[in-house]
Formats: sequence, C-alpha cells, structure tokens
Amino acid sequence: MADLILNVDALEEANQPFEADLTREFLDGVLRADPPTEFHAAGASHLRGTATKMGRKVLVQAKFRVPLTGPCKRCLNAVRIEEAAELIRTYVPEAQAVHEREEHRADDAEGSFDPGLVDEEAYAGKEIDLAAALREQILLQIPSSPLCREDCLGLCARCGKDLNEGECGCDRSVVDPRWAALKGIQLQKKEK
Repeated sequence: MADLILNVDALEEANQPFEADLTREFLDGVLRADPPTEFHAAGASHLRGTATKMGRKVLVQAKFRVPLTGPCKRCLNAVRIEEAAELIRTYVPEAQAVHEREEHRADDAEGSFDPGLVDEEAYAGKEIDLAAALREQILLQIPSSPLCREDCLGLCARCGKDLNEGECGCDRSVVDPRWAALKGIQLQKKEK
C-alpha cells in the first residue's frame, strides 16, 4: 500500500502529519495470514499520525481503530469489536542500526537486550514501510476471549442449543463420570 510508505527526504523536521486508509482487504490479509486468527475485518480503518525527522532517524506516532468480527467465546455467535491501536516507533537507517547493536554488544558482555533499542526499527534507502509495524499492532489488538454480552449463557453441553434463546430441557446437572468418585468423599473438620 503506497499510503504506508514514508519518504525520509520529503519529511520536514517537526511533527509532519500523515494519513493512510487501511482497507478491509489489508486488515483481513493481516488477520487471515498464516497462522490465521479467528477474526475477520469488520470494515476499513483510517490511520492518522505524525512523523518527526531527527537527522536520519524518524519518529513515527500513529493512532487508528481496528474493526473486528469474531466468535463469542461462550455461544459462538458473531461479535463485532472495535479496538484502538497505537504505533510508536523510531526508524533508524540500516547502517546506523547495525552499528548501535554492535556497540551495545561490546559494552554489555552479559546480555544483548537494550531497552533503548526496543522501539527502533531499521530502514534501508530513503523509504520507510509502515506495513510490518502496523501488522504487529493489529495482531496485538486481538482480544483473547470476546463475549457477545457479559451475561452470555453459552451453549448447552449436551445438545448444543444457544441458552441465550431459552432453555433446552436437557438435564445439565449430570456429573461427568470422571468426577463421580468425588461425590462420596466426606471431609472431616479438624477440632482445635
């Protein structure tokens, strides 16, 4: 997507605004890539951000919303969710990034993790492609277990009926036979 490429030479020194449309196809491509998530894009999104040039380094800050559709964790009905996402990343020329990493390794023989370099990403040439960083942020916004509503009753374990639509008539009080032996255990209170 051409909207997601920033030309470093065209950037001014201060917070230069930029915008990009994240199409439904782009979002679905991220969500359905290998390994696919159980979510689909519920629509397109619009990204607004600023780019600040600091020599050859570029600080990119952007916000957007991720419209998602996925299954409720209890009843499997479709749930529509819109999650807020934020991207904050410093892009460094590839040669400078390699030099900083080597410098850090020489200074710190015990570990290779430098918290100062965590939000830095290398770029080659004169263009910064934001697509990979946006993919990462989109995947981080996927909820682990969405609900269609807080009091969702889920599905009957015996017949599979959606209990939000009413009772099914199944006897759900039946204990799993693997736990039946615990029914006969009687605990004694300790006296002090």
